[in-house]
Amino acid sequence: MHSQITQLLAQKNVWMASHITDAEFPTALSKQGLALYNTAHNELTANSVQASDFASPSDLLSVYPVDCHPLTIRFSLVHASQWQDEESEAVIEFLTQIMLETDGPAQLFVGFYQGKPAACGMLFTNPDTPNDTLISDICALPLPNHDELVAAMTSWLIQQASDKSESLWLC
Repeated sequence: MHSQITQLLAQKNVWMASHITDAEFPTALSKQGLALYNTAHNELTANSVQASDFASPSDLLSVYPVDCHPLTIRFSLVHASQWQDEESEAVIEFLTQIMLETDGPAQLFVGFYQGKPAACGMLFTNPDTPNDTLISDICALPLPNHDELVAAMTSWLIQQASDKSESLWLC
């Protein structure tokens, strides 16, 4: 099982990188953003989770699937808030290059707090192993209720994933 989740994590990172590595003319800033993202995400590990281990999703966030470029930008801005200044700009440049397909392995989500984007996260499922879902890239803006936003996003994603997958992995 350990190699299976390690492979799922690696596939998620390859999918994320493909938006730059497969691009015909990636910008230098997007390449820098990819390097920063990889540094932060390549060494992460995932732990098995059960929906029953988490509180029911609260109504703190209104969560929407990223299904258009404006929501990709909001996902990118929230995610990039984990970095500072020039690094944040590079990560934004990288993340805004994400191209979503309806049948792709990843689903991105943005959580709105009081009408503004405040949290984000991803569900990643390899089509070859559809019973395993990786819950990752959970971030929140550095607001006073940051921890509550992360917890609300995590609970919401776990609930969504538990409806379609048998094995859930959180990183």
